[in-house]
Amino acid sequence: MPWLPLLHSPDKVRWYFETIVLPVEKVLIARDGGQAVGFISVAEGWLTHLYIDPERWGSGIGTNLLDEIRSESSYLQLRVFQQNLTARRFYSDRGFCECELTEGLHNEEKMPDVRMEWVRAD
Repeated sequence: MPWLPLLHSPDKVRWYFETIVLPVEKVLIARDGGQAVGFISVAEGWLTHLYIDPERWGSGIGTNLLDEIRSESSYLQLRVFQQNLTARRFYSDRGFCECELTEGLHNEEKMPDVRMEWVRAD
């Protein structure tokens, strides 16, 4: 996402994941051998992170991680940048609907985003 501003150093990102994400959120990591190739995290019904190594996009890793999280959930929501058409399409193709457009009030980058929701159809 080259259009995103770089707000934090790698050390600050590492600190954030070590002290905020990992102790509180459910995190699943996809590995190929010993190498991490993607991860997903969820907290209180919010899908907060889903990142896949760009060289692995289209391989099913993201879908597999999302399916694993959804198998334990009846409702999820997330925010994705409006400019990130690839992610918006990914989530839409997997049953998420776009519910709210904002001008970036809920993200650090202050970039326009979309709130998306998924509800299990029972």
